[in-house]
Amino acid sequence: MGWTLLTVAAAAGGGLLLMRLRVPGGMLVGAILGAVLVNLTTGQAYIWPQTRVVAQVLTGAYIGCLVTTEDLRHLPRVIRPYLAVMSTFLALNLAVGFFIWRVTDLDLLTSLFCAAPGGMTDTPLIALDMGADASMVAVMQFVRMVFGMACLPSIIVLADRKIEGDQMVPEEGQGTHSLERKKAHVSLRKFLPTFAVALAAGILGKLSGVPAGTLSASLIAVIVLKFAGSAPPMPMWVRRLAQVVSGCCIGAGITRDQIFQLRQLILPALVLIAGYILVCVGMGRAISRAFRMDLKESMLSLSPAGATEMALIAADLGVHSTNLVVLQICRLLGVTVIFPQIFALLSNLIG
Repeated sequence: MGWTLLTVAAAAGGGLLLMRLRVPGGMLVGAILGAVLVNLTTGQAYIWPQTRVVAQVLTGAYIGCLVTTEDLRHLPRVIRPYLAVMSTFLALNLAVGFFIWRVTDLDLLTSLFCAAPGGMTDTPLIALDMGADASMVAVMQFVRMVFGMACLPSIIVLADRKIEGDQMVPEEGQGTHSLERKKAHVSLRKFLPTFAVALAAGILGKLSGVPAGTLSASLIAVIVLKFAGSAPPMPMWVRRLAQVVSGCCIGAGITRDQIFQLRQLILPALVLIAGYILVCVGMGRAISRAFRMDLKESMLSLSPAGATEMALIAADLGVHSTNLVVLQICRLLGVTVIFPQIFALLSNLIG
């Protein structure tokens, strides 16, 4: 019990510190580092295995709460661009994943998760649940997130200026997505029924044996509940708690040997970044022409950052499009629910 409390305290302290320093994904990254520090210094970092299920359920509930009826109304407008975006991401994911598998000591399942365009919290959790090396996945997901938020927007601006000059053609029907509503503060009491439904669905998903079944089932259950009109947003402090628990689950399993293995991810990280630049600019231009989208919007739709983060970055770049936010949310849903099934199938056939 004492080591569990110490692990959680170190993870929470590390998460709060990096969040205050405004490090991208600071709460989760700091929580991982805090748990790793306890494990490397004492060898006794520990978190109850059952908490993995709770963390996945909370993550699935959080993603499900992002979806709104407004997003559903915009689906017919984005279905074709969405299929193009997801096909592009899957091709890049598989290409870089197999490259990582060939040039490192990582197994195929871990390599595929390392290159997945998912979320910083959910992707390592799913990888952990499916038996992949979550520490390696977390490092590559951090690289992807930092690059997507810090570097790719500047590349998009430069590419847009080079290809189209300073003109920007607004698309008819653009509007500001209601991020404020998604961030609304609600009480824990109002959120508990949603959590209960997500937990029940997550446990059934876990028992089903389907890859990533816990997170996927809880996510789908909350979406259904959301469209029924009875799923309030998750309180942000609960989301932070889920990130701390996720950080404990990942960090407590990281050893010195795994730390030394991180050096082999330098080349894969560079290849992944180069792949995202080529996809963002090249396919962004192709999607812009094929579906008559604004070039900045199409390139932003191929950015690997999160849905909310991309909406805020897009606003800074002069793009105010609900379609972009819907595309990003659908990307996250697809990567969370569909990609793990493909990874598991490939791993069983080849790995």
